[in-house]
Amino acid sequence: MVGVFLLAGLWRITRVHVAISGVRDGVTLTTERAAALRVDIRLAQRDRLAGASLSFDGQPVSGSRVADGFHWTSGAGLVDGRHELVLTVPRPVLGPSTFRWAFTVDATPPTLEAPSVVTSKAMSDPVRIDGRVEPGAELTADGRAVPIGKDGSFSLRYDRAPAGSVQLRAEDAAGHVVQRDVFTPVTRPTVRGVHVSALGWASNDLRSQVLALVTAGKINTVEIDLKDEDGLVGFDATVPLARQIGSVRPEYDLKAVVDQLHHLGVRVIGRVVAFRDPLLADWAWTSGHRDWVLQHPGGVKDEAYGGFTNFANGGVEAYNTAIAVEGAKDGVDEILWDYVRRPEGDLAQLVVPGLTGTPEDGLVSFLAQSQRQLRPLGVYQGASVFGIAAGDPGAVGQDVARIARHVDYLSPMVYPSLWVAGEYRVPDPARSPYDIVQRSLQDFQAKSAGTAVGFTPWLQAFSLDGVTYGPAQVRAQIDAAASLGIDSFLLWSPLVRYNGAALDSHGP
Repeated sequence: MVGVFLLAGLWRITRVHVAISGVRDGVTLTTERAAALRVDIRLAQRDRLAGASLSFDGQPVSGSRVADGFHWTSGAGLVDGRHELVLTVPRPVLGPSTFRWAFTVDATPPTLEAPSVVTSKAMSDPVRIDGRVEPGAELTADGRAVPIGKDGSFSLRYDRAPAGSVQLRAEDAAGHVVQRDVFTPVTRPTVRGVHVSALGWASNDLRSQVLALVTAGKINTVEIDLKDEDGLVGFDATVPLARQIGSVRPEYDLKAVVDQLHHLGVRVIGRVVAFRDPLLADWAWTSGHRDWVLQHPGGVKDEAYGGFTNFANGGVEAYNTAIAVEGAKDGVDEILWDYVRRPEGDLAQLVVPGLTGTPEDGLVSFLAQSQRQLRPLGVYQGASVFGIAAGDPGAVGQDVARIARHVDYLSPMVYPSLWVAGEYRVPDPARSPYDIVQRSLQDFQAKSAGTAVGFTPWLQAFSLDGVTYGPAQVRAQIDAAASLGIDSFLLWSPLVRYNGAALDSHGP
């Protein structure tokens, strides 16, 4: 018993209690995190502090002693590799007690090898993405963990092309993060089309003119308004809110139109004017849903274009998406969003209730969620973008590079008569259709580089301000796009009158 008592006493008087905060033994840190270390080491037995010493990488640390231990800061300049803090505390009878805390500085992000673009597939074809990541790193794809082989290899398989890019994220033990976007473009037929309003299709004269272009092999696509700039839904939609607010004004039977055009070998694009919607804006404002409407400071309704709805509001988003989905179920081949933007003007004078981030963030978020709903229906998604959006994305909230990640094609509105003199170094754009279309589309291609997004530009088929646009001017725009490898286009005439002389005959 005496021996046990003596041993217990010896243990008590020789034991050293140490607590450390600010670093963990064995941790791996980035250069930035290592440079910001603030380490506190506390000794329970303060009487031993006088003889204790602290060293870093074998060198004594001076000036680090505090009342009950040591305080050490790392500072910049730590090189890659292993580093060690060592605390030595004297003990009676026995030799000094030594405590070690090692950490590793890693300045190199993990390697992540993956294709930026996979080969284009049909929308319903399976997609496989193969790659390699630094062994030991963790990998996610769109937030989901990805199994990794011992050599770092991985393989992702999808039953069909995913909507949007696949976002790969690799993180190593130090906390370095590397991200890659893998784009999986889907093949899309060449589009040679014209715009038709709901009233235009209801007119025997205008509809016959369009069908004559089809029969002559001049066009292979008809773009028809599902919801137009006034907020009117031109087909017999069953969307409950559309029925409630009276926006459904049927001018045509959508299913019948689609069947007729498909029988002729013609594809159908359903145009949905999204956030320019005076009808929905007026209803929402007077029905207690003012957060559905864009405003000015002080709670004043924004009256741009008769009323702009709130692209950051879930009810507004759901309303537009429901119309698009019904059009898809009635057989349209594509949904082309228009007015997926904010109104022009000073952003400081615009209030977007509920918006988190910038208008660009909100609009991209809408396109991302709508594509997730349309892709399973086998429908392509496009977005009409302002001509100035490539050079000035903040002007209307259209960030071309980000929008390109969530659509199958972009439709820049590059009508020559709407450019101001000197844009893209073209002195008189309206009288230089080839130059202004080519140079502006080049900018759109540059801003969306790496996404493999397709292009179907809106081209001018109307005269304005004394400048006549006939076959030669329309042809010049088509040729300008073709010079950049863009063979698809949509012609716009507010009168829905098109001269086939500018169009080659290729069959529908």
